[in-house]
Amino acid sequence: MPRPRPASAPADDLQRRLRTAYPDAQCALDHADPFQLVVATILSAQCTDARVNLTTPAFFARFPDAASLAAARQEEVEALIRSTGFFHNKAKNLLGLGQALMARHAGAVPSDPAALAALPGVGQKTANVVLANAFGVPALAVDTHIFRVARRLGLSKAPTPEKVEADLCRIFPRGDWIELHHQLIFHGRRVCDARRPDCAVCPLLNLCPTGLGTIKDPHLGLRFQAPDTGPAVRTVSRGLPQGGPQRIVSLVPSVTELLVQWGLAARLVGRTRYCIEPKWIRTTVPMVGGTKDPDLDRIRDLAPDLVILEKDENPQSAAEALTALGIPWLALEIRTLKAAAAELRRLGDALGVPEAGEARAASLESRLKGRRRKGPRALALIWKAPWMSAGPDTYLGDLLRQSGFTPIGPDGYPTLEDADLAALAPQAILLPTEPFRFNHRHAADLQRRFPEAAVHLVDGQALTWYLSRTEEGLDLLQGLRKSS
Repeated sequence: MPRPRPASAPADDLQRRLRTAYPDAQCALDHADPFQLVVATILSAQCTDARVNLTTPAFFARFPDAASLAAARQEEVEALIRSTGFFHNKAKNLLGLGQALMARHAGAVPSDPAALAALPGVGQKTANVVLANAFGVPALAVDTHIFRVARRLGLSKAPTPEKVEADLCRIFPRGDWIELHHQLIFHGRRVCDARRPDCAVCPLLNLCPTGLGTIKDPHLGLRFQAPDTGPAVRTVSRGLPQGGPQRIVSLVPSVTELLVQWGLAARLVGRTRYCIEPKWIRTTVPMVGGTKDPDLDRIRDLAPDLVILEKDENPQSAAEALTALGIPWLALEIRTLKAAAAELRRLGDALGVPEAGEARAASLESRLKGRRRKGPRALALIWKAPWMSAGPDTYLGDLLRQSGFTPIGPDGYPTLEDADLAALAPQAILLPTEPFRFNHRHAADLQRRFPEAAVHLVDGQALTWYLSRTEEGLDLLQGLRKSS
């Protein structure tokens, strides 16, 4: 007799919100074929995907197929995978994998679930990952992120990943399993953290019994207090002049430029020292400090009826201080180009110019239609000493993806050693002229280090100023892609 379906969030609504929040959700393990994916998945046990992606380029250069892996020495395999942890057992499993593939399947990874799960080091979870991502077979592997998120959402009360998987497969249509797997992982990494879930910004909050405090967190055993969900939305929608706010402080350089493009320059009463475009604004609109350290006293004295922030550029403490001062604010969140289109509409509505927001959003969305094939592996560096990159989950990463490149490196804005750069084996390296002032000398140095890669010195504003220059960034990168 089947177990009863658990009480849960409406599946259709939840799936729709996940699609909107994570349009870039995909397999985080870099791979070119089923063999590379099964190896990378074995290495990912008790290790981050980012670390695996730093390790596998050198591994696959030495062992490109099952035949070479089957003939390998364990000591050599261990040396290449040591940084992923538990390297003795992983090396043993990888050698067994190569030998089993040669002996049973002529060196090819099988697409049969039973045969795949029977390979050394594989098992059900790894088999599901490979089936879904290498062969397109609907499967829903439950890792630690999905296990935690599914139970917090009330999608399952089961105590094991296998039983949570069974519950999810009953709730969601088979055709959605692959997409849902990646979306729930992205949600677990970006919002529903194991120790500090960011419920205040969660797109699923009103569907989540844990976030609303109606049940104890199955992961931590604590009962959360329902967060104050969106002071920005309430303050923006209440008490503003008809036709939108008339005294605006912008803490975001690209938004400042966008407001000028929309003909709203006369409403700007404050900007950060980094809001420098168009150039004449530097002498006509007062400065209110920087993006990370705005001068709150100065902002208060300007008596704005709206302050505009962006969640990655401006600290949360600034929003909290504005709330304490009773100053309305609006915080944008832009990590993908689809999110940029949505925020263009929201900003247009908030400023009383919905037609401008809709026109710009529709124009951008028209350029995002159609599937994108994986292109050259591209690394976008944004700082030097130490090296820092923009990861696949950032706005710049999605700009690369939408332009025909494959963004590589760890998520977020990680620091990288020289060895990490080499391990990533980029086919293209982008050096924007801001925030770090990369120049031709830096480009020449990297070209010597990576003679096989295409190193491009590019306009930093085009690549990093979302909203006001998103189309310019697409033009620039698509032009590079066509010429490569």
